[in-house]
Amino acid sequence: MTEHADLEPWISRVVQRGTATMKSAISATQLIRRREAFDQIVTPAKGSVLASPVIADWNPEPDYFFHWLRDSAIVMRVIAGMMQDASSDAERARWRGHFEDFVGFSLMLSELDGAEFLTRSHHRAATQAEFRKFLRPDSEIAALSGEALLGEPRFNPDGTIDIFRWSRPQYDGPALRALACLGYLAAGGSRTKALVRLLHLDLDFTLRHAGDACIGPWEEPGQNTHHYYVELVQLGVLVHGRDWFEDARARDRTEEKLRAGLARHWSQPHQVYAAMLPTEGESADGLIDAAQLLAVLDADLPDGPHSVQDPRVQQTQIAIEKFFAREFPINRGRQAPALGRYKGDRYFGGGAWYPTTLAAASLCYRRARNAGHDRAAMLARGDAFMATVRDLTPEDGALSEQVDRTSGVQRSARHLTWSYAAFIGAARERALAKAASAD
Repeated sequence: MTEHADLEPWISRVVQRGTATMKSAISATQLIRRREAFDQIVTPAKGSVLASPVIADWNPEPDYFFHWLRDSAIVMRVIAGMMQDASSDAERARWRGHFEDFVGFSLMLSELDGAEFLTRSHHRAATQAEFRKFLRPDSEIAALSGEALLGEPRFNPDGTIDIFRWSRPQYDGPALRALACLGYLAAGGSRTKALVRLLHLDLDFTLRHAGDACIGPWEEPGQNTHHYYVELVQLGVLVHGRDWFEDARARDRTEEKLRAGLARHWSQPHQVYAAMLPTEGESADGLIDAAQLLAVLDADLPDGPHSVQDPRVQQTQIAIEKFFAREFPINRGRQAPALGRYKGDRYFGGGAWYPTTLAAASLCYRRARNAGHDRAAMLARGDAFMATVRDLTPEDGALSEQVDRTSGVQRSARHLTWSYAAFIGAARERALAKAASAD
């Protein structure tokens, strides 16, 4: 294993690469995506965020040429931080422009109408017969308008409805987008009428669907249930957006409901938070999911239960780390393990994911900013995770979705925008932790 005393130059290079690649996925109007079997041509619109700009057809890489509500919100929250840290007015204005385009595109999505789409679309007849099994039912599309659109996991980046079968509905997207908007305002972004409208749209949706069963962050079929990740990011927006809710009593009641629901995720026998309720495992290994680390990171509660200061969160993180240290051959001899998603994951081999491993690093750095922790130890632990990422990253700094659990070779989607955002976010958390430790 490589030493991690000299991480600075490498982090700087990958941040530079990641910034350029992430930017290329935003408003990628220069790209054209042709899905020949479906007679579909997609040109991204201004403000859209591609999950990956790489064109693939599940042969063998997945087709991620979509605008996901979750992924795009996570990316734009990082963009807000980059705007805040910009070294010049011109750079700050560029990031602000990207965010405002994103707001406009998001509002356009909220005004789509599935029934109207079907009157114009001939996608079913135009699709080759052997591929029609991948199309979602027309009745499902026809029901898409207003509230239902906010439960959609993804859209085409040209601002049209996703015609493919997928796991639905998903209720974390609006909460994450609201958190991105709040982060943008906190970073000095403009309080435009469009942003205020989008923020209220997402806050109201979160109030109505807080704690409701839905699919989880991994969008696995058959998991329409109660997810720790979904409920915690919903709680996060209630906490950070407290002053934006017009009905304070409804907000308070919803917060109480979410906190009670999240408390039920604690498994006293196994001393971990369960990722889903009802539980699907009979051991701690079967209850945990690295999405729980993403939940704590994305919700960013200032203190108390489900924050980085929560001892139960720390116990759960330790259990996740120990599981993947045992599970993945690539982790033998490492100071900090590369993390996958959950026990039994087989998606593209169920390897280690960059976003989950970088989430562990970010949480360590966030703890290092807290005077109640051993700052030096937390910084060193975060750096150990970053060193693991370095070991699994090619020289050019390209980041895929995951790496093979045995060989460490990159797999699944290439140039995953979320991976770059996760890396830039971890680097920023590291810089903030080092500044706090120097005080």
